[in-house]
Amino acid sequence: MDEYISRSKDKNNIVTLSFCKPKHDSNTIDKAFLKSLSEELDYIAKDSEITGLIFTSSKQDFISGYTITELNQIENSKDAASFVQGFQKICDKISNLSIPTVAAIRGACLGCGLDIALACSWRICTNEPLTQLGFPEISLGLIPGGGGTHRLPQVIGLQAALDMILTGRKVSGKKALKSSLIDACVPPTLLHHYAGQYAQKPRKRRGPGIGSSSTLSKDLPKWAIEGNPIGRKVMYKKTRDIVDEKTKGFYPASYKALEAVFDGYEISPKDAGALASKLFGELLLTRQSQGLLHLINSEENTGIKQFKNADQERFADQGLKCVGVVGAGQMGTGICTICADIDLRVCIADPSKDAIGRALKFARSYFSKKVDRRKMQTFELQKKMAHISPGLESHGYQNCDLVIEAVFEDLELKQKTLIELEKDVSEDWIFASNTSAIPIKKIAKVAQRPERVIGMHFFAPVEKMPLLEVIVTEETADWATARVIKLGQELGKHVIVVKDSPGFYTTRTLAYFLAEALKILSEGSSVETIDKAVTDFGFPNGPLALIDEIGIDVTLHVLKTVGAGFDQVLMGMDILERISHSGRLGRKNKKGFYLYQDDERTGVDPDIYKLCQQDTSNTKPHENDEIIERCLMIFVNESVSCLEEHILAKASDGDIGAVYGLGFPPFWGGPFKYVDFLGAHHVVEVLNRLTEKYGKRFQPATLLKEYAIENKKFFPDEPWKYARN
Repeated sequence: MDEYISRSKDKNNIVTLSFCKPKHDSNTIDKAFLKSLSEELDYIAKDSEITGLIFTSSKQDFISGYTITELNQIENSKDAASFVQGFQKICDKISNLSIPTVAAIRGACLGCGLDIALACSWRICTNEPLTQLGFPEISLGLIPGGGGTHRLPQVIGLQAALDMILTGRKVSGKKALKSSLIDACVPPTLLHHYAGQYAQKPRKRRGPGIGSSSTLSKDLPKWAIEGNPIGRKVMYKKTRDIVDEKTKGFYPASYKALEAVFDGYEISPKDAGALASKLFGELLLTRQSQGLLHLINSEENTGIKQFKNADQERFADQGLKCVGVVGAGQMGTGICTICADIDLRVCIADPSKDAIGRALKFARSYFSKKVDRRKMQTFELQKKMAHISPGLESHGYQNCDLVIEAVFEDLELKQKTLIELEKDVSEDWIFASNTSAIPIKKIAKVAQRPERVIGMHFFAPVEKMPLLEVIVTEETADWATARVIKLGQELGKHVIVVKDSPGFYTTRTLAYFLAEALKILSEGSSVETIDKAVTDFGFPNGPLALIDEIGIDVTLHVLKTVGAGFDQVLMGMDILERISHSGRLGRKNKKGFYLYQDDERTGVDPDIYKLCQQDTSNTKPHENDEIIERCLMIFVNESVSCLEEHILAKASDGDIGAVYGLGFPPFWGGPFKYVDFLGAHHVVEVLNRLTEKYGKRFQPATLLKEYAIENKKFFPDEPWKYARN
C-alpha cells in the first residue's frame, strides 16, 4: 500500500508526520490523502504519551493545494460542499488536539496546505525563495474551503486576510512573519530544530488583538475599524467597491469570498465553516470555476510534453548559460531584462547608442522596482546588471548558447542577421526569431543549419505578458525545441509549441479578430460601441484600443503578412492604411483611434470616422450582441482551423495561447472550452447564420462541423455538462 504520510517519534515523545504523496512531485489534497491524515490524527489523539506534533513534508513543497483531477470528478454542489466539510473536520481535529502542534513549512504552502497550517498552534517556515504561503483558490474561481476564510482573519486581521484571499497573492516567509501569519522564519537547516522547540511550548490562543506598547500607535487605527461592527461595515463597502472595479462582475468567487470572510467573522467557527463549505459548493460547478480549472488542466496537457527530455542525450542537465539578443527595441530590451533576472549572461547589441542606453536604463529601473518592493536587495540589482553586456555590434555572439533576434519585422533584415551570426558557431548554437508573423521557414531559408532555427514569439510587454509561443518548422531539431521550452519555463512563461505558418496561431487568430472589428467600424458602428461590446464579454481591451496599443503601423504589417496566406484578413487593410498615412501610430504618438494625453486615453479622435469612410447608408447601428458574436465567432472558428491544420498539437495549446497571450477571458477557459460550453452544434449554427449574412469568412471549420455532427467535446473528460452560466 502506498504511504501518504510517514510517522516518527523522538526521545521527547514528539511525533513528526511527514507528507509524502506517492507517485507525485508535490503534495496535493485528495480523498486518499485526507483519509490517511485523519487516521494518523485519531492515533495521536488516543496516545497520551505523545507531547507534541510536527507536520512537515519529505517533498520540495509542504502542500500545494487540491488535486485538480479529483475536483473535476465532483458532480454537484452538494458533493462539493461535503468534500470540503470532510477536510474542515480534519483541520478541526488538529485544532482540538490537547498538545502543541507545529506546521514546519518548506516550499509551497498553498490553499489546503495553509488551511492545515492555520489549524496548528504554531507555524514556522524557511527563509528560502521557494517557500511561499497563500490562498490561490480565487484564481480557480473558488474560495478557501478548509476554514481559511474564518481562521486567517483571526490570525492576521480582516484587511490583511482579505488582501491574501481576494488577490490569491503568495507571501514569502519574511512577509508572513511580519504579518504574524507565522511565528518564526528560519534557515532550512534549522527548520526541524526550531519545530522541535515549538512543539514543547504550550498551545497559544491568540487573536488579532492590539500588540505590545511599542506597536500600539500602529495597531490602534487598524483595530478601530476591524474591532467594531460599524467599522467592519465601512470596510465591507469599500472592499466591495474595489471588487466591482477589479472584476467587473465577471468572477462570482470574489463576492462569495467577501460573504465568507465578513459573515464568518460575526458567527461561530462551526457556522463559519458551514457557510464556507456551502459557498465553495456553489462555486465549484459554475461556468467561471470550470473555465479556470480547465486552464490548470490544460497546463498539464499541452503539446510540449512530446519534447520532454529531447535534449537530454545532447546536454544531460546542462542548461543555457549565455543568451544573445539582437535589437534593443521594446521587445529586445524586455527579453534581455528577464534573461538577466534569472541570472543568465546576456549580450545585447543594437547599432543605436540611444537604444542601448534606453535598454540599460529600463533594466535598471525594472530591478530597482523589485528593490523598492523588497523582492530584491541592492547588491542583487548590481549582480543582475552585471549579467548584461551591451554593444553596438554582435561580436562574440558565436559563443552564446542561444541568440534571439528582435529586429524590425522585415524578412530581409532578419535573414541578414541570421547570415552574419551563423558564421563559426558551435554545434549547440540555436538561432531564434522573435517575429510575430513572418514564417520561420522563410527566415531559415538562408541558414546553413536550418534545424537550429526556431521561433520565439514573446508578447509585449515581455516582462509582464505570460505567454511564449514557440514556432517549429519541419526541419527544427527536437533538441533545440526542448532547450527553448526549458528557457521559457525558467522565465516563468506559459509555453506552447506551434507549427510554422503565416501568423502561427496567436497572430493569425488575432488578425481575423481585428479585421472583423475594422469591418464593423466601416459599416457604421462607433469605436466606443465596438470596444465596449468586446470588453463587456470579458476581454481586457477592445479590438480598436488594442490596435492603438500594438501600434497602427505594426498591426498593418501583421495584417499584410497574415493576409499573404489568408486573404480574408485583408478586408481591414484599406482602413488601417488610410489611418497610418495620416500619421497616426496609436498610443506611441498619442493619436490613433483614440487620443492620448500624459499617457492617458482622453477619448475617440473625431477625425477617425472620416478616415474610415464609413458606410453612411447603414442607419441601423450594430447591436452589442451582434458585434461580439462576429468578433468572437471568427476568432473561435479560426482557432479550430489551426487545430484542424495541425498548427496546434492540442486544443489545450489553443486555450493557453488565447488566454495568456491574447486576453481571451480566463473564466471562459479559452476558445475551445468556449465551444464545449456552448456545444459545437450551436457554434456551427451561429457560424452558418453569419455566413449567410456576411460571407464565406464565417464558414465553419470542417473539424468543427464534425464535432457538431458527432456531438463531441474537445475536453470530454472535464465536467462540462455540470457547468452553469
